[in-house]
Amino acid sequence: MPKNRSSLTRSRSLIQPKPLGMVLQEAHLIASPKIEVALKDQEYYPYLRLGEILVMRGWIKQETIDFFVHDWWELTKQRTRKRLGYYLQKAALLEEKHIEAILEEQKKMGIRFGSVAVLQGLLDSETIDFFLMNLFPQEFGTSSLMGKSQIKSRKYQQSSNRVFIPDNFKQNTYQRLVANQPQIEDIEATEIRWID
Repeated sequence: MPKNRSSLTRSRSLIQPKPLGMVLQEAHLIASPKIEVALKDQEYYPYLRLGEILVMRGWIKQETIDFFVHDWWELTKQRTRKRLGYYLQKAALLEEKHIEAILEEQKKMGIRFGSVAVLQGLLDSETIDFFLMNLFPQEFGTSSLMGKSQIKSRKYQQSSNRVFIPDNFKQNTYQRLVANQPQIEDIEATEIRWID
């Protein structure tokens, strides 16, 4: 039995966090062309990190970068969870006044927090889906606005309306993100420094 436990621990240590650019794209917080521009900027300013460039260009808040750099990976591994609004506020995607307004509207409408945030135009549904998928997978795919059969047909409709992006563009972006990502091997979180 101990042998299995050590191999499980070893396999967990081999799982690496995704590069910041990929996480931000998956969360629909930054578009691929902006990542491309920032990576190009990084060629001219190699001492700057991707997050620093995105912040300097005004495309994302420093607090949001800090959240995804310092907290995100650990939060996805935790078993106990706080409410969705906590994480959205911690990521600087919502302010306290927004959360209060959402909670008030939620009481009136009787629908989920994320749905209200989307209806109020505070967040994109893809960003809510990203947080649900990674932090609350049991909640992902459930909606207070439509039934499960409607969700399936909606996913089919969305996939048929997607914009075509050439595979080589996706692959080049991924390769550049991975190439700029420092290799990390079994380093304690306290040993990693974000800004030198």
